[in-house]
Amino acid sequence: MDDSFPWDDLLDYIEEGKVAPVIGHELIEADYQGRRVSLQRLIAERLADREKLTVEWSRYFELNDVVCAYLAKPQAKLVGLYDRIGGLLRALTPPFPVPDALRRLAEIGSFDIFVSMTFDSLLARAIDQARFGGNEVTREIEFSINQSTAAQTEAQKVKLGEAPIVFNLLGRASSKFDFAIHDEDALEFIHRLVSGDVAPPEWLLSELRSRHLLLIGVHVPEWLGRFMLRAATRDRMRLAQRAYFIARENIPSGAALTQFLARFGREASVAVYEGSAESFVAELHTRWQARHPEAAAAAPELRATDARRGAIFISYGRENLAAVERLHRAIEALGGDAWFDRTDLSAGDEWEKKILPQIQRDVRLFVPVISDRTARRHEGYVFREWREALERSRKIVGRRFIVPIVVDADFSGDLRRYDTLVDEFPALRELHVGRAPGGEPDDALRQTLVAEIRAMRREEAQ
Repeated sequence: MDDSFPWDDLLDYIEEGKVAPVIGHELIEADYQGRRVSLQRLIAERLADREKLTVEWSRYFELNDVVCAYLAKPQAKLVGLYDRIGGLLRALTPPFPVPDALRRLAEIGSFDIFVSMTFDSLLARAIDQARFGGNEVTREIEFSINQSTAAQTEAQKVKLGEAPIVFNLLGRASSKFDFAIHDEDALEFIHRLVSGDVAPPEWLLSELRSRHLLLIGVHVPEWLGRFMLRAATRDRMRLAQRAYFIARENIPSGAALTQFLARFGREASVAVYEGSAESFVAELHTRWQARHPEAAAAAPELRATDARRGAIFISYGRENLAAVERLHRAIEALGGDAWFDRTDLSAGDEWEKKILPQIQRDVRLFVPVISDRTARRHEGYVFREWREALERSRKIVGRRFIVPIVVDADFSGDLRRYDTLVDEFPALRELHVGRAPGGEPDDALRQTLVAEIRAMRREEAQ
């Protein structure tokens, strides 16, 4: 324990809502398959194995290390790496667990805005588990250098105080080509942020620039750290009256940035914790609970919801009802707990109150049903269900969530046949599509469904 650290000052600032925690890869570490490992190191190792690379590892920079080794290969191109890394994340079985340190940090209720420097959604999951009983309430706003106008508009709608907010500064692995996997990516993200070419919501940037910064487990190249801290500061750093609290494992590359802050941040207060990020969070959590014993005793409040329905939701248009009924029976026969609106919703149920919350929070596997007749539709609730599911899938790392199924008997495997649907939902191209002619799953789809049902049972048993 570091008694020289200004704990009381930090806790006072936190209680006043004046601190923004910035989370780095050092905190995304957990026990996984018999060893203690960070998510970044795990994905980097698997990518190195896949590409048959020999890598010189640098602690906390492993993904950059493997990308550099890859680029040393003749005629290597970066384009495919983003897909491969995203695929490795989704393929993790079991999923990477939420680290205890993140959950403890999330239990400090005065934190309402978090900044994540990592490419996953584990921080948002930790907040939801600690505060909302696992319901997906936390809002994630990802900074994106290729952000669409619709995504920018949606981010502007978020209001501080409605729900905790996680700002993914370097993107998320759910976005194709739009998350940082190496130093040049990170530089481009920060450049776009500073230049204003792609701006996050102004209210969010204003909040971050007005708060003291708590950097936990953040390891970046020293030159990049300077750019980041300047981007998060309204005035020149030598004039900014703010506090920087830094907690991370002491490695040589981190000393220069701390010295820079101490030398040129004349109006700033700089406090460095002597110890690891995980031990810092444990101590902060203990001291917070000592000040707030009522929070320590309280269990997470579960939001009132309807009784949970089946774990597998089949989303379909009425034109496919006969095939969907056969598909539903087939999934039930495999041991799956499936439902669709014809069988589970009673008369008078409202779609937005009954189906939508299930897709947003409770459904474990979402099954959109595709056919020629669906492709000819121009509107319907079914398409809103697909959009909600795709939005939720952006937050899910390490497991499958959407399994599209085509029920046309003559489907050859080429989704271009359904070009109107693919144009509207381009993410379908990235998903493995199952075949169920007339609603009867083929052998490959049966194997996929059985694997997912078994995975659900393992999760329930944990």
